[in-house]
Amino acid sequence: MSPRIRSAFAFCAAAAFAAGLAVLPAGAASADDAPGAEAHEAAAPTAENVRRFLDERVPEILAEHQVPGAAVAVVADGEQVHAGGYGEADVAEGTPVDPEGTSFPMASVSKSFTATAVLQLVDEGRLDLHADVNEYLPEDARVPDTYPGEPITLHHLLTHTAGFEDSIEGMAAPSREGLLPLADYASRYQPARVYPPGRFIAYSNYGTTLAGLAVQEVSGTPFNDYLARNVFEPLGMSRSGFAAPDEAAQAFTTPTLYADSPETTAAPMYVNQGPAGEGWATAADMSRFMLALLNGGELDGERVLSAESTEAMLAHQADLHPELTGAGYGTWDRFWNGPRVVGHSGDLDGAHSEYALVPELDLGVYAVVNGDGLAENPLKDARARIIDAVLTEFAGTTGAPEPAAAAEVDLDRYAGTYTTTRTSTSEPSAAMVVMDQMSVSVTGDGRLRTVNAIFGEQTWTPVGDGVFRSAEGEQLAFAEDGGEVIGLGLDAIPSQDYERRAWYEAPTPHFAAAGAALVVMLTVLAWPVTALVRRLRGRTRPTTAAARAASAAAGLAVLVVVAFAGYLVYLLSSNYAFTWAMFTGSPMLTVPLAVAAVVTVPVLVGVAAAWIRRWWTVAGRIHFTLVAASLTVFLNVAATYGLVWTPPV
Repeated sequence: MSPRIRSAFAFCAAAAFAAGLAVLPAGAASADDAPGAEAHEAAAPTAENVRRFLDERVPEILAEHQVPGAAVAVVADGEQVHAGGYGEADVAEGTPVDPEGTSFPMASVSKSFTATAVLQLVDEGRLDLHADVNEYLPEDARVPDTYPGEPITLHHLLTHTAGFEDSIEGMAAPSREGLLPLADYASRYQPARVYPPGRFIAYSNYGTTLAGLAVQEVSGTPFNDYLARNVFEPLGMSRSGFAAPDEAAQAFTTPTLYADSPETTAAPMYVNQGPAGEGWATAADMSRFMLALLNGGELDGERVLSAESTEAMLAHQADLHPELTGAGYGTWDRFWNGPRVVGHSGDLDGAHSEYALVPELDLGVYAVVNGDGLAENPLKDARARIIDAVLTEFAGTTGAPEPAAAAEVDLDRYAGTYTTTRTSTSEPSAAMVVMDQMSVSVTGDGRLRTVNAIFGEQTWTPVGDGVFRSAEGEQLAFAEDGGEVIGLGLDAIPSQDYERRAWYEAPTPHFAAAGAALVVMLTVLAWPVTALVRRLRGRTRPTTAAARAASAAAGLAVLVVVAFAGYLVYLLSSNYAFTWAMFTGSPMLTVPLAVAAVVTVPVLVGVAAAWIRRWWTVAGRIHFTLVAASLTVFLNVAATYGLVWTPPV
């Protein structure tokens, strides 16, 4: 998930937190948007056909999404059939995109190159995909034995099944000077292990970073240098490499990146997780990478991978259920009603890339854009539209399958709430789980209904044991452990699963309680007003210093909570501010509520004293008690979602 998508989710999460609202579905793909929903016969991917198609379609997509520029490359039958630049690499300068000269950020497409490096060392016998990864890591970066007898392996890291929480803190730095050496980052910001390895898919930038560190340690070469010598140079990718943004700008011709319009630039991102997202490439260079993968790891007589490792990289290696799309090594299956498609996408602020291979047809396409654009559904942005268009035209689609007859299934056992496995358990980003939970219910006609903020409302027909299908051909499947349903997965998003939650563990009641508590706390604003009215009417009541201190503490705690909520809304209303605050670990996301928690302690003491010493009227004591209880509820919910700072253990 890109920072842009996370920021959008975060805004909705904060709104739900403040108002106690349930998740509202938005931005869901319609049936018409489903990949290959309508049957389409593939056209021959000749140079003329591809050029004509892209020259017409890509400018339309860029204009529709208000994205300044794009580069697209298509390979077929062992050669590049077209590489084109569209729009502008820099709007102010009027610089056109050059498919051979403009090096765009790869973002998470970088993970495919990290996987290539790992598999090279597997080919050489220096790494073992199924050995404990701690054998290859420096001592400070070794993974704790959280699940005895179940070590994390490179197989788990490359398929995102290691079971790490999704940690964001420390992911980015404000400049290159703030970046950490790879081993230092891996040891300082190691996330918790929250699932046994292999249990769920949970996309992990840290996991790929750890795989890159293993490459660096075993090869004895800095990771970026290793890739340059062993991947980019042999493949003739002369305008590609791994580098921080300022280094890339010196080595290559790089584009300006834009936010949601060509008038708003996006700040470059300096990431500590280099192996997970620090790559740069031209479209023409990506053609060479795709050709090598489609040709068994060899290009122009230079072999970068064995045929066996190349096949393993593109093969289906991990999933929640065998009927679903899943992970390869540094690749993902792409849901498509047609021939199998595999590849990887990547997202940074202002840069979105993807390559998609159709091994059966010896076909590949790469697209990258330099703007976020206006897509309401982030899964259907300009980059995705270009890839979909090329696959539809030149790979063809079979269309959605005929509606299946409903199987006899006990549907009630699947009903409930499921939350994304890609979440934190200790950081402010944990609050975003409210925008990525899946509500599953049973319809009156023997089907399941799911509601989710990304996909909206969908209906599923049972077609097998734990497997369901939508009218568009997408499948949903459930996983079980010991006869109990533990999670679900979707074809459309193989990079994460959804874990089943008891009703009291689900985000919606948590945020509803926090919202109700906030409403009660806001009534404290009436205290100074009522005090002033009494004074003006000459009806003041005698109070003790202790009672006034308790009231002041409650007022201060409420003021801090309300100010924090306002600050959060302010952050979210500005471009990427919340995302940046999370990436850099801003104390403003956790310290204010920690202060409120400390101030709440004397408030709770004051509740007992108020009833024992009979401060105020009965109504006043009840109100004070409700305010104290509301502070307690709000702060407990906030702590659950990583919004209250706690001292390190």
